[in-house]
Parts: sequence; C-alpha cells; structure tokens
Amino acid sequence: MFQHFIVYLFAVSPLVSLTGAEAECPLQLNPQRVVVRYGGSVEVNCNTSVLHKGMGWEANEGIVPKIINQNLITWRVSELIDWDIKPFCYINTNDSKQCLIELPVTVYKTPDSVSISTVNHRGPMKEGQQYELQCDVHDVAPVQYLTVKWYKGQTLLHQTTFSDTDKTPVNKTVTLLIRPDRADDGAQYRCEAELDLGAEGPQPSPKYSSEPLNVEVYYKPQHSSSTETIIKDDKVMLDCSVKANPAPDYTWSSDHLNLNISSSVIESSALSPGKYTCTATNSLGRDSKVFILKSTGAEAECPLQLNPQRVVVRYGGSVEVNCKTSVLHRGMGWEASEGAVPKIINQNLITWKVINLTEWDIFPICYINLNKGAQCKVELPVTVYKTPDSVSISTVNHRGPMIEGQQYELQCDVHDVAPVQYLTVKWYKGQTLLNQTTFSDTDKTPVNKTVTLLIRPDRADDGAQYWCEAELDLGAEGPQPSPKYSSEPLNVEVYYKPQHSSSTETIIKDDKVMLDCSVKANPAPDYTWSSDHLNLNISSSVIESSALSPGKYTCTATNSLGRDSKVFILKSTGAEAECPLQLNPQRVVVRYGGSVEVNCKTSVLHKGMGWEASEGAVPKIINQNLITWRVSELTEWDMFPFCYINPNEGAQCEVKLPVTIYKTPDSVSISTVNHRGPMIEGQQYELQCDVHDVAPVQYLTVKWYKGQTLLHQTTFSDTDKTPVNKTVTLLIRPDRADDGAQYWCEAELDLGAEGPQPSPKYSSEPLNVEVYYKPQHSSSTETIIKDDKVMLDCSVKANPAPDYTWSSDHLNLNISSSVIESSALSPGKYTCTATNSLGRDSKVFILKSTGAEAECPLQLNPQRVVVRYGGSVEVNCKTSVLHRGMGWEASEGAVPMTKNQNLITWRVINLTEWDIFPICYINLNKGAQCKVELPVTVYKTPDSVSISTVNHRGPMIEGQQYELQCDVHDVAPVQYLTVKWYKGQTLLNQTTFSDTDKTPVNKTVTLLIRPDRDDDGAQYRCEAELDLGAEGPQPSPKYSSEPLNVEVYYKPQHSSSTETIIKDDKVMLDCSVKANPAPDYTWSSDHLNLNISSSVIESSALSPGKYTCTATNSLGRDSKVFILKSTGAEAECPLQLNPQRVVVRYGGSVEVNCKTSVLHKGMGWEASEGAVPKIINQNLITWRVSELTEWDIFPFCYINLNKGAQCEVKLPVTVYKTPDSVSISTVNHTKPMIEGQQYELQCDVHDVAPVEYLTVKWYKNQTLINETTFSDTDKTPVNKTVTLLIRPNGNDNRAQYRCEAELDLGAEGPQPSPKYSSKSLNVEVYYKPRHSSSTETIIKDVKGVLNCTVKANPAPDYTWSSDHLNLNISSSVIKSSALSPGKYTCTASNILGRDSKVFILKSTGIRPTFWTVLTVFQLSVALISVI
Repeated sequence: MFQHFIVYLFAVSPLVSLTGAEAECPLQLNPQRVVVRYGGSVEVNCNTSVLHKGMGWEANEGIVPKIINQNLITWRVSELIDWDIKPFCYINTNDSKQCLIELPVTVYKTPDSVSISTVNHRGPMKEGQQYELQCDVHDVAPVQYLTVKWYKGQTLLHQTTFSDTDKTPVNKTVTLLIRPDRADDGAQYRCEAELDLGAEGPQPSPKYSSEPLNVEVYYKPQHSSSTETIIKDDKVMLDCSVKANPAPDYTWSSDHLNLNISSSVIESSALSPGKYTCTATNSLGRDSKVFILKSTGAEAECPLQLNPQRVVVRYGGSVEVNCKTSVLHRGMGWEASEGAVPKIINQNLITWKVINLTEWDIFPICYINLNKGAQCKVELPVTVYKTPDSVSISTVNHRGPMIEGQQYELQCDVHDVAPVQYLTVKWYKGQTLLNQTTFSDTDKTPVNKTVTLLIRPDRADDGAQYWCEAELDLGAEGPQPSPKYSSEPLNVEVYYKPQHSSSTETIIKDDKVMLDCSVKANPAPDYTWSSDHLNLNISSSVIESSALSPGKYTCTATNSLGRDSKVFILKSTGAEAECPLQLNPQRVVVRYGGSVEVNCKTSVLHKGMGWEASEGAVPKIINQNLITWRVSELTEWDMFPFCYINPNEGAQCEVKLPVTIYKTPDSVSISTVNHRGPMIEGQQYELQCDVHDVAPVQYLTVKWYKGQTLLHQTTFSDTDKTPVNKTVTLLIRPDRADDGAQYWCEAELDLGAEGPQPSPKYSSEPLNVEVYYKPQHSSSTETIIKDDKVMLDCSVKANPAPDYTWSSDHLNLNISSSVIESSALSPGKYTCTATNSLGRDSKVFILKSTGAEAECPLQLNPQRVVVRYGGSVEVNCKTSVLHRGMGWEASEGAVPMTKNQNLITWRVINLTEWDIFPICYINLNKGAQCKVELPVTVYKTPDSVSISTVNHRGPMIEGQQYELQCDVHDVAPVQYLTVKWYKGQTLLNQTTFSDTDKTPVNKTVTLLIRPDRDDDGAQYRCEAELDLGAEGPQPSPKYSSEPLNVEVYYKPQHSSSTETIIKDDKVMLDCSVKANPAPDYTWSSDHLNLNISSSVIESSALSPGKYTCTATNSLGRDSKVFILKSTGAEAECPLQLNPQRVVVRYGGSVEVNCKTSVLHKGMGWEASEGAVPKIINQNLITWRVSELTEWDIFPFCYINLNKGAQCEVKLPVTVYKTPDSVSISTVNHTKPMIEGQQYELQCDVHDVAPVEYLTVKWYKNQTLINETTFSDTDKTPVNKTVTLLIRPNGNDNRAQYRCEAELDLGAEGPQPSPKYSSKSLNVEVYYKPRHSSSTETIIKDVKGVLNCTVKANPAPDYTWSSDHLNLNISSSVIKSSALSPGKYTCTASNILGRDSKVFILKSTGIRPTFWTVLTVFQLSVALISVI
C-alpha cells in the first residue's frame, strides 16, 4: 500500500502544496506531537471536517489502510521499537486533491548509567593544579535533548548540550576542567543527565545522577597574618597552628632559643622578650610567621627600634636604616661587614648606610651598652635580590609536532636569580595559569633554576601558546608590584586523528543536499567511501546526494594517527525507495563461540524473504513479515549474513548485517627489552607489552601506565579478523623519582556501543623499576651558625647509597660520616662530596660564629672563577677590619703583602697553569693569620668530536647489536664533560666522567644500538658539552660530530597476514611490502598454473579462492594470504576448515574439522595418513591422525556440489621437532683471549625441523648480541652450525657467552615458543693495565696515600720513579706522609703492556713571603732577649 501511495503522490505532486487562496490540508492531529519511551505505546487521532474519498495513516509500524466512510482514524502502536519513525495522515478530497500531515515522533530512552571519574589521575589533588573530570552517560536517546550538568555540592558549575542528530541510543562523555583550592578539600562533585523532551515529554524531565566523587586536596600552610605581637603572660601562647594538607611540621628559630621545638604552640611565660619565627612545612611548601614577644614587667626587651625593621635591596643598590633608643646608655653602634658604625656615646639615633651593597649574605646588628652594664642587640633582616638575566621555555628531548594524548615535558630555564626562596615560576597556556612552583633552597647568591611541566595535549591545543613566568615576591618591603619576567611563547602544533561528531546521519535525497564527511584532523585526512551502491573510488569528503541510490554509505577519514568512520543513511521520498527491510539490532558484536539472533522485518507485501549466511541461513519464507537469523555457537570469524526480500513490485533487494566476532586476550605481559637489573637515570630503556591471541585487532588499544598515570596508548589499523599476537614497545628515560615505580600495560577491546559494557580490559602484572641515580643536593651552599646542637648535614638521597668525603683547610683527618657536629669545628668553609658509581655532588657549608671565634674576615669577588686556557682573570680580595698586611699567594700573579689597603686584586693576563691554587691571606692585629683559597677551573674546549662504528662497515641488520664510538679530543677538565648521543633530534643517552684530571685528555665513549626498519636512513651524532657551572660561559659550549648515516637491512613484514578481496575489474591483489634489500615475490594457489614474480595481480583474472604471496630477501621472508571472493555466480569453495592451519610435534596427534552449509553429493578428506572416504549425508567430517610421522604431508578436504562441480581446500600442516642438543665452543682456540683480538665462537644445533622456523640467538651474560634465521626449505631434521666473531676487551673478563635455539612456529604453534640453550662458555681475557686518569694531585697528610692500584690480567707489577726516591718500591701504595712534595711516577706492567700515572704531592700551608719571614725573625730576637 505504502509503495502505491508513494507512486501516486509523485504523480499528483503539483497538487500537494497548497498556497495562496487555497486552504491548508483539512486534517487535525491530536496530539500534534508525541514523545514515546522506547517499547512504549502510542496513539494519535487524525480527523477532518470535510467530505472526502478516503483517508489513512502511512507508517513503518501501525499502518491504517485507506478508509472512506470515517472522519476520525487512529494510529496506534502497542510497543514502539522503531527509533526513526515518520508516520503521516493523508486525505483524498472530493475535488481530487490529496494532502498529508506528518506527525513528529520522538522516541526516547533514559540512560542505563551515569558515572563520574577523574582522567589520568588517582589520589589527592594539589591546590592550584588543573584536573579533568569525566562524566559518562551510557545508552541514551535522542542525544539532542540531553543536558549534562556538573555540580559541586549543590552548586551548578557547568552544563553541556548536544547538537548531534542521532536518534538511536549513544554513549556520551563530557569533561570538566577544575582547579581546586583548599576550600575544596572534602568537596563532592557529581554529574547529572537530564532529558528535557519538551511539554509533550514526561514531567518533570527525567534526571539521572552519578555517585558523588569525593575530592581530597593537598595544600600548603598559609597563615592569616605574617606577624603578631604578643604581651608576655602566664596564660598567653605563641600559637602557630595553621590548616594544611598533609598536616604540617613546625620549626621555631630565635636568638633566644637553644633547643629544637616541634610543637605548634609555645607558652609565652617560658620565653625571653624578642622575635620568634615559626615555620610550618608540608610536602607542598612552607609559610613563616613572626611573633614579637614583649614584656610589661622588669624583664624588658632590648630598647632599640629599627626603621625600617626589614630591608629588601637590589644587588648594587643603596640602603640606609635608622637605629634609635629612648634610654640612657654608654654607647651604641652598628656591626656589619659593610657600612659598620663605630660605638657612639652621645647620640640616640645612628644610621647604617651603604651606597653600593655587593655582599649577598650580610647580617647588620645594632647594639647598645646600657647604663646597668648589660649589652643587647637587634639584628636587621636584609634580603639582597637580583632579577633573572633571562627566562626561556623549551621542550625536553622532542622537536616537531606533538601527538594528541601522548605526554611531553616542557622546561623553563631561569638564569641568575636571587634569592631563590622568593622565586615562583608560573606556567601558562594562553592566559590560563596551569601550574606554579616555589623553592625551599636557602641559597642567597644567584642561581639557575630549571622547572619542568608535563603536558598531554589534545586537539584543542593545536596552535596553543605555552609560556612561563618568573616572579620574585619579596614581600611588603620589596618592589611593588613584584618583578615578573616572561619567556617567549612556545607555539605548539598537535597531530590528532579524525573524529566525527556523530557516527551516523540520515539524509533525505535532494539536489541541494550533500553527504558531507569533512572532519578536522592534523595532518589533514584522506577520505574513502564504501557502499553496495558504489562502483568507483571517491576521495572527496563530499558527495552530492542526488547522484546516489538510497542506502547506506560509509565514509572513512584517515591520517597517520588513525581513522574514523561515519555512516550516511540516504533516504528518498520519491518512487526510488531504499530496501524496505529493518534489522534489529542493526549491528552485532558476538564473543567467539557465543550465540546471536537478529530480526529482519518488513511492512510491505512480498513474494518471499530470507537470510543468507554460512551459518544459520533461513530459507525463503512467503507468509511472514519477520524472520530471525539465529546461531547458538558462532565459530566463523569472517561472516557476512544478509536479509533479502522479493517485493510484489520491483526487484529483489538485500540488507547486510555487520557482524564483529571478538576474543579477549589469553594473556597480557610486560618485560624489558635486552636489559635486566637496575636502570640508570637519564638513559633510555625499552619496555615491551605482549598481548596474546586477541581479535579483532583493529578494536584493540594497548595502554601504558606508570602507577595510575596513563603514559601512552597504541591502536592498530590491521584488518585481520582472526586472533593475532601483538607486541607494543614504549621508550622510557627514568629519573630518580621513578625509583620504585610500577609500570604496567593494559589491553582494552573497545567494540563500540553494541559491544560489552564496559569494554573488556586485561592488565599485565606490574613491572617494578629500580633506578640508579647520582647524588644531587637541593642547594650547593648552606650557612651554619656554630652551636652545640647544630650539625653540618650532607645527607643526600642516591642509589646506590653514596660515600661521603669532607675537605677543608681546618680538617686534618678523613671523615666518612654524612654529618658533623658544628661545635667541634672552627669557623670557615667545609666541602662535603657525596659519591656513588653514577657520579658525585658537592655542597659547601659556611660555618659562622657569633662569639669571639670568628671566620676569616676576607671576601673574594667572584668567589669562584672559570677561565679558558690562555685567558685573563682578575679577582678582588677585600676586608672590613684593621690588619697588619694582606696579600695573594699564587704560582702566577702573586701579590706581595700590602699594609695600607683593604682591597687587593689577583690578576693574570695569560693563564697557562692547569692546576693553580691562589690564596688570599691576612695578618690580623691580634697576631693571627688566616686565608681564603680561590677555586679556579681552567678549561679547554675539544679540538674535535667524531663518530664511527666499531668493527663494522656497510649496512646494519635489523635486530642485531652494533657499537657506535664517539671520540672527543683534547678537552679539560673532563669531570665537567658530558657526551650526549642523538638519533635525529632525539636524545638517546649521555655519559659523564668522574676523572680528576685537570689537564686535557682524549675520551672515547661507546653506545650500543639495535636498529630496526624505522632506523633505515637515520642519522646518529654525538655532542660534547662542557657544563662549567654558573660561573662558566653561558650557554655551555657544545661541539657536535658530523652525522653518521645508517642504512638498515630488514626482512619483509606485511601489516596483516590475511586480506579479503571482492573480485572486480579495478581491484588488485597487492602484496607490495617495504624491505631492504628490495624483496622478490612468489605466488602460490590451487588456481595458479604459472610463476608470477610481480607484487600485484589483477583480481578480475583470477578464480575465487586463496592466494598466498611470499616476499623474500636475504634477511627472511613473509607471507600474506588473499581470500578472493565473488558476488556473482562464480563463488569460492563452500568449505571451512577448523583450525585453518595446524602445527604438530613429530609423532603427535592431530584432528581438523571440515564443514559446509550447502547441499552436496558427497565430501571427504584426501591424505597420505588419515584419509576419510566420501560421505554423502553429513555436513562435517574430521581428519584425524593419532601419531603423525610423515614430515611432508598435504591433506585436503573436497566436496562434490549438487551443480556437478568439485572443489577442495588444502590444509597447511607443519611437523616440527625440537633439537636434541645445543652446544657452544671456540673455533681453533683454547687459551685465554687477548683484549682487542678477534675470536670465533661456534653454536651447534642438532636434529631440528623445520629449519625455516629456527632462530639462533647469541647472549653475553643476559644481553642479546646477535641472532640468525634460515631460509632453507628442508622439512626433515637437520644440523645447523652458526658462528659469531667477537673482539673482547677488559670488561669481558669472566663474561659468560651462550647460544639459544628458538623454534617460532607462529600463533598455531606451542606458546611460548620452545627455547633450548647451550651451557655457558666462561671467557678469560688478558688485558694490560690502564689507569682511569693519568695524573692525580695529593695533599700530604698522615692518613693520605699515593694509590697506583689498577686492574689488569695477568696482575701487574709496580715500579716508582721520582727525584725524591732513592730506593726501589714494588708496592702499589705509598704513604704520602713519608714523602717530600713533588712528582712521583708509578708504572704498572704485565705481559700485555704498561701504563703510568703521575702523582703531584703538595703540602698544606702558605709559601712564606718576605714579610712572613721578617715577622718570624723579629719574634725570635724578642724571645732570645727575654731569655
């Protein structure tokens, strides 16, 4: 009826639209719009008040045929299950006109669930940082009426609506960015899904809320005021309590406190009047509050007032502060290293004034001598600051576009700023604050600071600008507003895959309407279209609807990041109609072996309808409008069921059912690639995730996590429908924060809305990572006031745990503890060095005394110098005290003792001494002498930096290990050298040195690489960087080698092992694959009778069936199976084998089923063992052998079709045998090996088959060195001998070599692959002595030694030579105390060679000047006269 009506409607179309004086259609609907719950009932009346020749309802459900004698007809459906229904009422008026009114119908479904979660985060949040909340609404329709609302408590924060036109249920994910503060600690967030369907919908609108998400916020302490004045009283407390999360620790400091207090509260009655500073600290930061304690009684505070009470001065700026009193006194003054004011008796106000303040660590004190005899003082807090020279932003180890969803590290460098504890570094994206960092370092001098930010950009960040800002907030006394310095912006380009806003769209065919698949992506996407109605390739993103037949059109947008598809449903209102069939559901997702059923229904008259399928086919049925395709146990991976109908009028049409059959993985495991044991900070490692036996792989996502943080994810474009194994790798560069971290990987099968919810996820066991890292102190200097309870604490975290050494002019013994009591030491500088196998780091403690015992009153400016060899240098030494002479001692540029000056300069025009120790000294009026040593670093940049391969030329083989060598010539000092390795612009590794040589040396560094196919054409280079610290040249000098171009040989490897092709004139079987050298191609099939060497065959020239293409080069081979199908009468053989390939151990059992779904005249198995004779009345027959002993067997299943033809399907069978033995030996050599010479190792594998699946791997200890595969086609067992050339060095002494035979028989073979290893071959290597440095400077000491001990094999003999030695010494160690200062040469020798090391022995003390000698002479004369 409906088709007749459509034809009639077009015939009278000029009469349908009534305009002008003509009346509108004389029909009234009641109600005029309906909103129905899916599966609910609905009824609508259509009435008229005019005479007519018939009226009725047209609809997919509830059709009402034309009725003549009624004026009211009802459209009624008891259970509405059509999402996109468009009923209309029509009338044929007496004047031969027809018109209609369409009823708007909205079918809705409330969500199955609403849930809230955090994105890539678990645990407490940090105040001020940005987090993303996610709301998931499952299975709701129609989405254009959905509003998702976000609440914090009862407060509405945000709401989102949708413009999608989908009418069927969808899942929606909405995110909200929050930046919690301390007030949000304990807050509850939730999201709510509301379906507002209008006045005709349910009232009130349905609302579904998530469970609340409880938020814990970490925030630092923050007092409400920075100072508080307290009047001393028994009941009054100094209360420093402050809210913070985690709870803070408290420390107190004051001139009046001699013990540590950890309480937040102190009784005022127990304290002396004065200032008390309390600091509250937690992991987020710290905040201080100053309590000023006053007394109203006899016990009064010091009667001095400073104005101002605190000063903030720019370095080099001027400052003045008044100190006044209102009491009588016997003198007052200022003590300071600059601007001191001597004691004055007759004034009550004195001023401390400095015109050009250049001392970073100054402690001015105003003091008064009271008439009662006591003295008191008030210290002035002085902050000397310097704004940064520069602020810059960069990316760490990355150049070029970023990938959406991956993690990147941004770096902000702030140069030469002080004091760092007042510095805040802020990160911005555009104008939005992302994060900020403060510092707890106590350095007062300028430092460089590097701060990093981890980002995970998305598509919205493409074109974003990131920048960082350094702000010095120096408090109320500092400059206002606080100085701010910004970096240049960093422009970010983000690559992201296509993602359509909706997965389906219904289009009404029209001349002006387009199927528009355009979507944003970067790089710009390519477009492909597929449909049963298309016979040509279309690459445009837009197609005119008028040129197409009604039906489904799938558009796929693809770029290098991925792909996304959108289905257009094209409908027509004219005679050209789409196939009148509806499938429910329209797509199915079934677990392998699970059950499935799908309804196919129609609302038109027909001559028969049915289902075609390889399983569950339904023969043509005439008298039904609904038929069901049903399979109880679905075991076919590649299935294409379709429902067809023969309408009463018109041709036969069909609708295909998309079927996805899935299998979750058997296992997910994580491992490290070619590495065992602890990782080294800063080096690159590769993690591997293995996912076994999963299908279909195009729906698989492998995700990498560190703890609960998502690091990376990988998707796949393979078209395999059968289970496969997938290996995914992740490169990491761990740092100290990763010590103890847990890495794990997760395999998720996201099969869409029709798949299981939530998506199946399978995780690996966690991989626990131990990271070795060198010591690194939080600050390079610390000032300590000498006290019985105060310690010099050098303790620092490092792995392995560090050893500690101390050096100072005031120490005469070796100290290995990390902590020293300050009370046992003299004022001065103490350097502590923490050392482990990764490196070392030093910290300088400046010990000061407030009593008579003071440090040396000399200031050097600068305090350390870095000079290029041959360059000029000058350093000032000044004092603010009276003296009897000061001077410089140095091997170059010495300054004789001078009496009448307070500033003297050490100056050298052309410094050519590598190991120089200038000392400034002063003879104090009190008779003592003290000195300060100037640290001098003399450097030389390298003459050349070159890169080469070790013992190799020509192309490299994928998967084998190679050694690159970087040679740095003539550089000093080597302890400041870093050699970095790059592949392209990516940093791979870096090496530092602990040698103490100060003179130029040559350094050779090696890097082991294992190139893969992606490295073909890569450029490796090495770079030598001399990082000489803040006093050195900025930026640090860098010298790079020329690039080393790498060619990699690799075997062919197809992206998928099978591909289904529909036979067509324009479709090709394309086996082309990348390989180096270029591969040769061979084809095999039951349907081919000639040799084909091309990589491409036209499908139109072939019969349906399987075609195997093998691509082969010198490295190996790889095969791909093309399954050619035909849509016409020419069909492939209707047989299915399960399994499709078998792998059997020699002598083992095997069985394979062969089944068909068509009528036949007989089927059977042909085979040399286990043949099955022809059977007529069965559709499944089994080939079975209990003990298979034939190596080369070719079974095939055949069928005699009813149409007279016979066809067959061959079963690939692989019979294998594991080796009897695997052994290792040396070729023509039995004695110890000599370092640097070449030797040959041999691996013998006995009686293994088939050899083309064999891989022989070589290991040194646990490191894979090399591997060999074979192209032999022997199927019977063979013996194989493989050799390996090695060139051992000293590090290989006692190394263990072994070889391993692995039979990798594919997914159908045993899992894991069988591996058989040889016994270990222990190698002894002879090598000559070689010292780590050629020179070493030793300070003569009772406990010091000259240690020449060196490793060598055989063990070396030792000889010593010097102008100061008169006897032969054969020991490797000499005590320094028994020797005179000078040079001592030690030579270590064995049969392989010898190596010498020079020890420069120095003595402590100062070389006496003329004035020193004169003073000693005068004292001697005086003593003699007294005697």
